[in-house]
Amino acid sequence: MRSPRIEWHQLWYPGRRTPFTADEMARAGSNAPGPTMVVAVLSNVLMLGALAMQLAPRGQAWQVALSMSLMAVAGGLAARWLWWQPWRRPLMQVSIGIVVLLLVLAFFIRWQVPNRDDRQGLALVVGGGCAMLPLLMWFLVIWRAQQIEGRLRELAEREQAIEMARRLTAAQLEPHFLFNTLASLQHWVQTKDDRAAPLLSALTGYLRATLPMFKRPLLALADELLAVERYLQVMQARMGSRLTWHIHLDPALHTLQLPPGVLLTLVENAVMHGLEPQLAGGELHIRGTRQAQQALIEVSDNGAGPPAELHEGVGLSNIRQRLQLTCGPTAALELGAAPGGGFRAQLLLPFNSATP
Repeated sequence: MRSPRIEWHQLWYPGRRTPFTADEMARAGSNAPGPTMVVAVLSNVLMLGALAMQLAPRGQAWQVALSMSLMAVAGGLAARWLWWQPWRRPLMQVSIGIVVLLLVLAFFIRWQVPNRDDRQGLALVVGGGCAMLPLLMWFLVIWRAQQIEGRLRELAEREQAIEMARRLTAAQLEPHFLFNTLASLQHWVQTKDDRAAPLLSALTGYLRATLPMFKRPLLALADELLAVERYLQVMQARMGSRLTWHIHLDPALHTLQLPPGVLLTLVENAVMHGLEPQLAGGELHIRGTRQAQQALIEVSDNGAGPPAELHEGVGLSNIRQRLQLTCGPTAALELGAAPGGGFRAQLLLPFNSATP
C-alpha cells in the first residue's frame, strides 16, 4: 500500500483543484453553517478584537476598532462566499482581496497617524490581524471541501448498500416461488388439468408486474400492491379455495414510497409459512392506514402463528436494513402474533416519504 505523500503545491497554492459540480453541492454541500459554528466564530472574533484593542498604541483605539471592524466584515463576507465555493480559485481570489485590503489599511494608517512610532505599533496590530485572515480562509476551504467529499463518499456507500440489498431481495423473491409454480404448471399441463391456463395467466401477470419493479430504489405503494395482487392470484390458482385474501388500503397511501419488494416479501412469508402448510389454508389481510405523520401497513394471517423462538431469516433482515437506508431511522418492522391468532407483520413508515 502506497504511503501518503506531501502535496507541496498545497503550501503555496492551497485548496481543492477541481470545483464541485452543482449536483455534488446539492447532494452534499447544501447545508448552511450551524448556529454553534457561527457563535463560536463570533466569540473568537470578539476575543481577538479585544486583544487588539489592548495592544493598540495609546490614543489610536478608534483606528484599531475601525480597522478590525473592516477586517471582520470582509472576513465574514469572504467566509460566506467560500462556504458555497470551497475550492482553489475562489480561495486565491479572496487572498488577493485580503492583500488589497491590507494595502488600503496601510495607506489609511499612514494618513491618519503622523507619528512614526505610533504608526509602527498600529501597523503591527492591524497587519497581524490581516495576516491571519488568509490562514483562516485556507483552513475553512480545506475543512469544508473534506466535509463535502466525506459526505459524498457516505452517500455513495449508502447507495451501493441499497443497490446490493435491492438485488438480494430480487434474487430471493424469484427462484423458489418460480420453481414451485413452474413445477405445478408443468404437472397440470401434462395431466391436462383445467387449472393450468389460469395459473399461466396469473404467472404472466406476476412477471410483468415484478420484473421492472426492482430497477428503482423506491416504489409507490400502489405499484407494489399490484405486484402483491399478481402474486396472490398465482398462489390462489395453486391453492384454490384454501387461500382467501383481503386488501384494505387508505387511498392517501397510494403514493407512499417504500423499497421495492418489502411488502411482497411479507406477503410471501405469510402465505408460505403461515397458510400454505395448513391443510385448510386460511385468510390473509393487508391493511394500510395513516396515523398522524406515520403510515402503518399490516400483513396478517390466521395461520399457525409465530414459533416459540422467532428467528429472522435473510429476507426479514434485508427488509430492516433497506428501511433504515431508504426511509430513515423512524421506519420500522414489527413482528408478532396477530390478535385473533396467526402471525402479523407491521411496517411503520414516515408519511413524508409520500410524494404527489
